[in-house]
Amino acid sequence: MGEKSKMSRTQQVGWNDVEEEKEIKYERDGSTDQDGYFLFANFWCAVPSRKPEQVEYLVDWYFNKELTMQYNSTVGNWMGLTPAGLITATALNEDEHDVIQRKVERILICVNNVDLMYNITEEIMAEPSISLHAVEDHSSGPDTMLVCSAFDFYPKLIRVTWLRNRQEVTKGVTLSEVFSNEDWTYQVHSFLELTPDRLDEVSCVVEHATLKQPKIYRWDSPLSWSDRSYIAGGVCALVLGALVLFVGVIQHKKKSIIPNFSRAL
Repeated sequence: MGEKSKMSRTQQVGWNDVEEEKEIKYERDGSTDQDGYFLFANFWCAVPSRKPEQVEYLVDWYFNKELTMQYNSTVGNWMGLTPAGLITATALNEDEHDVIQRKVERILICVNNVDLMYNITEEIMAEPSISLHAVEDHSSGPDTMLVCSAFDFYPKLIRVTWLRNRQEVTKGVTLSEVFSNEDWTYQVHSFLELTPDRLDEVSCVVEHATLKQPKIYRWDSPLSWSDRSYIAGGVCALVLGALVLFVGVIQHKKKSIIPNFSRAL
C-alpha cells in the first residue's frame, strides 16, 4: 500500500462565553485506491486563548471511513470507540514512545502556532455596526416589532439577545440566518415582538469576538398617542393652575392697595 500524506490548515471561531476559539487542522491519510480509504486521521488544535497551558491537541482516527478512536491531550490518552479501536487505543496508551510523540506533536503543531494564528485572525476582524429600531406591523395589533441588526462584522459567529428590564427574553424572538455581504463580512437581524409598557427597559445585547465584553443597546421607546395625550393634559392643567394663581395674586394685591390709599386721603 502506498501511503501519501497531506497537510491543510483551517481556522474556525467557536462560541464559548463569547470567547474566540481557533482551531488548526492537519490531515493524514493512507489509501488503497482512489475510491476508498484504509486509514484517515485529523489532527486538531483547540486554542481558546494565547496561554500555552490552555491549548488542546486532538486526534480523530478513522479506519475504512469509521471513527475508531480519539486522542485528547487534556485527558492524556487514546479512547477507543469501536472494538478494534479499543484494542489499538490500549496498545498506544501503553507505548511510551507514542505518549512522548503526542506531547511533542502538541508543542510543534499547536503551541508554536498560537501567536501566528491569532495575529493573522485579528488583522481581518471587523466589529459589527448595530442598528436598533421599531417597525410598523399592523398584523400584530398593539404589539411592537423591534429589529436589532448587526452589519459588516467578521468572523461569522455572533450572538444577539434581548433584555427586558434586565432579564433575557426568549418569547417572541426571531433570529435570521447570518447573511454574507458578498465580500468577507456578514450581517444578521434579530426581531422581538412585544407589548411595551411605559416603564419597560428593552435592550439588544450583541456578543462578538471583536468585542471585549457584550455591548448593550437600549431602545428609547417613542411616546404613544395615549402617553402624549396624558402628558399634554398634565401640562395644560399645570399652565392653567399657574395662570389662576397669578390672577389671584394680582387681585389680592389690588385689594390691599385700595384701602391704604383711602385712609391716606
